[in-house]
Amino acid sequence: MKFALVCCGNEESYGLLFVGGELLLYDQEIKFFDAELATVAEDVIAWSPDFTCFSPMTTFFSYTRDISIKVKEALPDVVAVFGGHHAFSDPDIVDLDGVDVAVVGPVRGSIDKILEGERGIIKTCLTVPSDMPMPSREQYYKDIPRMATRYRKVMLSTLGCPWNCSYCSSSSSHIIKLHGIESYRRYYRNRRPIDTIIEEAKEILRLGETYEIEWSDDEIFSGNEAETWVPEFARRWEKEINIPLYLQTTSVFALRVSDEVLDSMKNIVNCIGMGVQAIRPESLRIYNRQWDNEEKMKKAYDRYIKHGYSVNMQAIIGLPVEDPVEDAIDTIKGLQRIGAGSICSIYPLQIYPGTAISKYCKENNIEMNELSTGDTNTGIPNIKFDPKDVKRLRNLSKLGTMFVKHNVSEEWIRILMDVEFDEETSKKISLTRYKECVMDRLKEKGEEVFEKILKTTKLRY
Repeated sequence: MKFALVCCGNEESYGLLFVGGELLLYDQEIKFFDAELATVAEDVIAWSPDFTCFSPMTTFFSYTRDISIKVKEALPDVVAVFGGHHAFSDPDIVDLDGVDVAVVGPVRGSIDKILEGERGIIKTCLTVPSDMPMPSREQYYKDIPRMATRYRKVMLSTLGCPWNCSYCSSSSSHIIKLHGIESYRRYYRNRRPIDTIIEEAKEILRLGETYEIEWSDDEIFSGNEAETWVPEFARRWEKEINIPLYLQTTSVFALRVSDEVLDSMKNIVNCIGMGVQAIRPESLRIYNRQWDNEEKMKKAYDRYIKHGYSVNMQAIIGLPVEDPVEDAIDTIKGLQRIGAGSICSIYPLQIYPGTAISKYCKENNIEMNELSTGDTNTGIPNIKFDPKDVKRLRNLSKLGTMFVKHNVSEEWIRILMDVEFDEETSKKISLTRYKECVMDRLKEKGEEVFEKILKTTKLRY
């Protein structure tokens, strides 16, 4: 059978890489297709697959569904399989045109059922991280060459987050509700074997040009085994791979982990993304992050800096509160107090299906903004606010990196949040913000890498 795997966005479609790896174990024929191309539906139709596979984030779901419908109009017998974050959080998409199967859970355990003709919602059982297939990067890079030279590749050591944030479609409570606490602990909170991670990284280096590896939503310092696993991993990575890592963490584990573990990682990490998200205690409660506070964030930031790390603070603005703009300004001022001079990323809140905050908005009749595409890079909040507040929140999101890095005064922040930017200026702001983040992580290589990024990236702004 022929499986067409349709990939969206500028980053690696990591989930579909595992799908491809699993299909190869079943001796199926696979081909990846680049959904950034305007001809993607025609390209899939010309290959005439038996199955199409999609693993979109919510941002790309409508787009991929349109592709699927177009393909099925030309190839009525093709079976459209959706998995990944959106299908996981909203499996009822199987009732929509263009969707035949929604896989809830990992790919392992689904292929037999799909090949045997099962349709609708397929829920897979969780095994252990070592049971995962190897990602099918060789075929992926052959079919979509721009990804082979993408400066940043994606990997994970753990498959699930320990936190239960209200805005996240893969929060721990959502996973536990679907699979149970024991399966969650066994599969999502265990680490992949170091040998497997090293093997995957070696293939990345063999197949393409890579300047950094991002471990997205991977709390590297979490878990009881961090004190032993992390130093051994760091030793192996530095010796055998030696490509910088961009990690994600929170204040809790930054303050809990030992000095020895922090020191073991600093030579292989170019930046740590620290989730601040909000500053007001009531805003943190809305995000279900009441376990954090500004004092902890500041201590964590200072500890990272003391151990020689570069920190990218991250925040989300546009909350369902009475004064969203003032809340956003408070967050920016808090980021300045925590780490003025550092790089930061400020995103507009997006309301994803299956999340606690989505339920909160429905229960409180909070309207959604029809201008929002679900893409955080636009700066447009998902919640419907007064048009003036939407513009202010967008400007605060786009200019927040500058406000924190250069410690801009509140007076200037309030002036600039009301400035009207034309489309070309908005694009330049996004490019500059992106460039500063790349330069901060890659230092002397940053300028060269950013020029390459511009040639292969479809910028969303």
